[in-house]
Amino acid sequence: MPMSERCILVVARWPLGGIRTYMRYMFSHFPPNYRLTLLAASTQEDAALIRDAEKYNAQLKIVRSSGISYLIAILKELHTNRYDVILSQGFVSAVAASLANLFNGIPHILTIHGIVEPKYVGGRFGALKRWLLGRVLGGITVLYGVSNDILEHVYHEFPQLRHNGPQPLVILNGIDPSECDAPSEPPLAVRRQLGIDASVFLFGYFGRFMPEKGFDLLIEAVDQIRSATPDRPIAVVAVGSGDYLREYQALIHKKRLESYFYFVPFQPAVHQLYPQVDAVVIPSRCEACPLLPMEVLCMGTPLITSDCIGLREVIAGTPALVFRSEDLAPLVERMQDCLMDDKKTTFATYAGEARKRFDVAGSAEKLVQFIGNTAVRG
Repeated sequence: MPMSERCILVVARWPLGGIRTYMRYMFSHFPPNYRLTLLAASTQEDAALIRDAEKYNAQLKIVRSSGISYLIAILKELHTNRYDVILSQGFVSAVAASLANLFNGIPHILTIHGIVEPKYVGGRFGALKRWLLGRVLGGITVLYGVSNDILEHVYHEFPQLRHNGPQPLVILNGIDPSECDAPSEPPLAVRRQLGIDASVFLFGYFGRFMPEKGFDLLIEAVDQIRSATPDRPIAVVAVGSGDYLREYQALIHKKRLESYFYFVPFQPAVHQLYPQVDAVVIPSRCEACPLLPMEVLCMGTPLITSDCIGLREVIAGTPALVFRSEDLAPLVERMQDCLMDDKKTTFATYAGEARKRFDVAGSAEKLVQFIGNTAVRG
């Protein structure tokens, strides 16, 4: 085996949405001497994950069941093969990998993709869960934040880690600009297949249906715009999946907004749909370092976004129409601004600069260099 080869075990308990896309963008720029094995739990995005893994030449092993079976799969993998580094994708992955790595001592890098959710540290045994998670995080080699905000968030939740915890690392996410070229034949002709007239101003929501993403706020905003300008035809195409989809659909039904919302299930190449909407809305309450606004800006589509943590780092210095997170009134104002004034020229002009700014090649190079550093290899 060549001395320069690096064998990396990527642990992804929830290889969905942003995490799956992050891996596709980042790992596609890893050099050939970085051998990746991806141990992933089975999800509804398995087919897309398989295509992604082929693209970045990773050996993909999908575990069909979760819980203890996933932990056992990691144990077997570490026992069978030699690895220089473990790259965990998210807190749940890190907990499983840490348990499996207890007696191996392999350098372990946790990629922080999201906040410490209440379910991790709340409930009846909240104090115990917080203590245990803190112990796990304290035993990891590197805390790798995909933004400064998300690393600071972890330090806020676990102050003891700031000065006595793992080595910190911040590398902002990036995307592959070449994937942002509009296809000649998109996978879904949104207006035609959904029956949306060209006169309707179409807002797009792309992502998970969960409280952190703020889709309920978008529902309230549409309700207010309908009341204020009943003669202006608008609609929202919502593309994605998530545990709260039924609750949001029930809220839409309660407000009698069914004719304003069109739901589309998970799309593997969702970024190819952005040019088909008039503006993308990201009403998030918290993010780590989202790829969605990078893709939207690189494709020249108008963007309305909150200023929540993680997201504000991405949109700083861009023409994005920003509103204060959780604040309904300015969200309505930004949406109405788009209705009254065509923003497409401004965003189309910025697209070239965005492609330079968000190019993942630089981020991947930093991570590769860090993994190759002797301090990380122990």
